[in-house]
Amino acid sequence: MAYVKPMVGKDGTVTSHRVKWRLGGARDGAWQSERFGGDEAGAEAADIFCRAVNEAGQQWPSGWVKGRGFIDPAAEEPAEDRFRFEAYARAMFEVKTGIQDQYRRDCVRDLERYVFPTFGNCDVRSVEHFNHDTVQAWVRRFEQTMVHVGRAPKNGQPKMRPMSPKTIRNLHGLLSAVLQKAVQSEPPLRDRNPCALTSLPRTDDDGAEGGEDIEFLTPDEMAGLISCMERRSDQMLTIVKYGTGIRWGEVSALAPECLVDWATDKPKIRVKRAWKKDGKGGYKIGPPKSKRGRRTVRVSTAVVDAIEELGGEDNDRPGRLFFTGDQNGNRLHYSTFYDRWQRAVHTAKAAGLLPSHKSPTPHDAPGRPCGG
Repeated sequence: MAYVKPMVGKDGTVTSHRVKWRLGGARDGAWQSERFGGDEAGAEAADIFCRAVNEAGQQWPSGWVKGRGFIDPAAEEPAEDRFRFEAYARAMFEVKTGIQDQYRRDCVRDLERYVFPTFGNCDVRSVEHFNHDTVQAWVRRFEQTMVHVGRAPKNGQPKMRPMSPKTIRNLHGLLSAVLQKAVQSEPPLRDRNPCALTSLPRTDDDGAEGGEDIEFLTPDEMAGLISCMERRSDQMLTIVKYGTGIRWGEVSALAPECLVDWATDKPKIRVKRAWKKDGKGGYKIGPPKSKRGRRTVRVSTAVVDAIEELGGEDNDRPGRLFFTGDQNGNRLHYSTFYDRWQRAVHTAKAAGLLPSHKSPTPHDAPGRPCGG
């Protein structure tokens, strides 16, 4: 069986990941190896390749060229480096307009981690390098890839799950965007985009994003969970979030300026703020992730009462946060709230207020349990 061996330098750091196996799986088979980078992306690429070798019966996977990836050995060599996929994709995102810098960095990160290890040295013009079979094989590898849930624990083994269909579709969309640019180039570099022919996993194959079903709570179960929260601010945050259905980044950015028609019998919340990465390791207030995200939500009496307890309308400080992480009014980190949420879930189960088989998270879709 093929296996991955981290190669460690004199200073103790991993310099590369090497996949090794005996050709054909025989004891006397010639040793074969392929090397990948020493970083996390290299480790993931090595794991994907190792699986491919095992599936191929300890042979080199069909279409794989040593040191280059899924390429037909008979295909012509790329003529100019600028048409190599990695160089072409980097140049595309460097000059792309209409996107935020953080999104640009996220795209390049995903390209480096998931796309370049296979297609980085391929020619964007080549129908041998980019066709239905090579793209479909790449997608299939991800369907068989296991990723850990959340951050890896400091001690013990992480909880693993298959890569979600949504993530696979996003990565495929990234590859497709680069090849589509080649199709639309002047003059065109390709006749068509092979990604249009790919069969992708359905996003509803495994329920909710991440392979876990959404937990819907009854009004009584939600009230019981809220009663087990130690902080009054956490109780009100939960009432507002589950009463409106807005995302974490939006509810944690709510401020008095978001209140609309507050003194009438039809109060609303205008979702126009959200926490976003600032590209420097921190966060900043910005608009929601899309135009559709900027919306107005009718709210219940329970939500109004919670907002009023937090101070309600405030013309003197319209931008102050309703939910903060400290007394200085700084951002409330999701991980901080999540830890307290989990304690409340545990307490509610122990008290019989929440069924033992239900494990809701702050991200689960609300059922308007806190209406009034």
